[in-house]
Amino acid sequence: MVWFRNPFQHFPVYADMSCSSDDFKPSRAPLDNPLNTGLYYIKSTHRSVEMIKYWRAARERFPGQHDQAVFVNIRHELVTKLQVRIQPLDTVYYGGICEYHDDPEKVCTIHADCCVGLDTKVHDLKAFAADWKNYTSQAPEERQKAAFKWTYPTRCRDSIGWRKP
Repeated sequence: MVWFRNPFQHFPVYADMSCSSDDFKPSRAPLDNPLNTGLYYIKSTHRSVEMIKYWRAARERFPGQHDQAVFVNIRHELVTKLQVRIQPLDTVYYGGICEYHDDPEKVCTIHADCCVGLDTKVHDLKAFAADWKNYTSQAPEERQKAAFKWTYPTRCRDSIGWRKP
């Protein structure tokens, strides 16, 4: 994951857990957004400790599934049984390779947790790092023109079947 600026200012203060989302839409109910535990922040409270215990115990109910898949399967249970408040993070600020966002004045993070294989992640993250270096080397006047565009990820999207819109 690459942090461009402080992401903590965008975590909802009321949420017990904030996590990245692929294709976040604020008009949807929080749990109706596709949640992605590639990036998540959990407050340290009694409720969140119980949530982690419940999540770990749920692995037995879903043998062979990745932790994220288990989380997606139990997210409604966490809310109804434990009263956990889960809030997806807006992709305007938490852009990723699966949820592309190219406004360098807003995006806080770039992450590649969805990609298949380390070589794929490293390939596309190198392009993002080079873009950021190029962007920060521009004069303020050039940045104001808003002509900067991120290099579109190739390997990561191709490895999971995504295509450029």
